[in-house]
Amino acid sequence: MTTLLHFARLVLRLVPPLLWWALGGLVFSLLNNVFHAELWPSTPAARPVVLTLLFGCLLTLPWIAARVAWRLSDAVESYFWKAVWRFAALAGYGGAVLSLLGGMVAIGFMWTEWIASN
Repeated sequence: MTTLLHFARLVLRLVPPLLWWALGGLVFSLLNNVFHAELWPSTPAARPVVLTLLFGCLLTLPWIAARVAWRLSDAVESYFWKAVWRFAALAGYGGAVLSLLGGMVAIGFMWTEWIASN
């Protein structure tokens, strides 16, 4: 149990501040999306903007996770765990590129559909 707590403390120490900003933006955009009718009754353009913020925050999370894995590989001392975390970081960067491409296409379709309907 103490090893797990030590690992959790190490990970929280290595997390960049951008993660907390992304999570805050994610919560903000989710709340705005859920309460859209109550918060923005006279502003139809607010929904696509809030969804773009939501997608933007979601698309930063894989990049941050890969960065944390790379920083974690620098922090561990065992060569085995260093290699495992570096491989996880490289796989995370690859997944982040793929999710970024898919997310940008989804955002483009969303804005195209919204512009065509208004």
